[in-house]
Amino acid sequence: MEYEVRVASQKDAAAVDRLLQVSYPKLMASSYDNELLTPALKLMTKSNPSLLGSGTYYVAELSTGGVIGCGGWTLERPGTGAVERHMGHIRHFATHPGWTRRGVGRAIYRLCESAARSGGVIAFECYSSLNAEKFYSALGFENICEIDIELQPDVALRAVLMRREL
Repeated sequence: MEYEVRVASQKDAAAVDRLLQVSYPKLMASSYDNELLTPALKLMTKSNPSLLGSGTYYVAELSTGGVIGCGGWTLERPGTGAVERHMGHIRHFATHPGWTRRGVGRAIYRLCESAARSGGVIAFECYSSLNAEKFYSALGFENICEIDIELQPDVALRAVLMRREL
């Protein structure tokens, strides 16, 4: 295998930052206009320390070094911290543009699902960017509704709330 998926740690922060900074601008440009995307990317292309330390966030790392994918899940609903006992939330997925459609995101998702099932989770929700909706649909997620995610008071991003029973 060219890469290994493993649990992320705080030591991966710089590598995840680089991945997000390469991935999101390129992959999201097809679904969002530049005027909206530019301020949103400043907020979205940094790793989240609480995710990196959660034990439920993963990176796909090449055998030669370099992170080509990341993503994870939490029981906490993004932006609120609210916990619904059996509902997991998919968080901060990204794949390097040169590695899309090669199973990296799916491999990370499989680890998320396995760990969540072991923890008693029976369903996942995710706030999918518009460009990632097809990826999540291919994993069995269903479109619930379009939403606006407020990243800060003057910056919101259109997204799709999606759900999948495990």
